[in-house]
Amino acid sequence: MDQQQVIVNIESGVPLMHPDLFAEKIGRSPGVVGGWIDSGYLPTVKVGRYQLINLVLLSENLKKGKVL
Repeated sequence: MDQQQVIVNIESGVPLMHPDLFAEKIGRSPGVVGGWIDSGYLPTVKVGRYQLINLVLLSENLKKGKVL
C-alpha cells in the first residue's frame, strides 16, 4: 500500500489515511498517532490488515468540538 496518498474506500467513498502518513502531515510521531487510535481518539476503519483513519468522521468530530 502506498502511504503517500489518501485512500478512498471503494464501497463508501470515504477518504481514509494511513496512520504513518497522518502522523507525518500533522507533525507527530507514528507512536503518538497509534496511541490516539488505541485510545479511540481517532476514528478508524479496518481494510484488510490495515487500520486506516476515517478523515470524514474525524472532521465531523472536530466540527462538533471533539478534540484529541
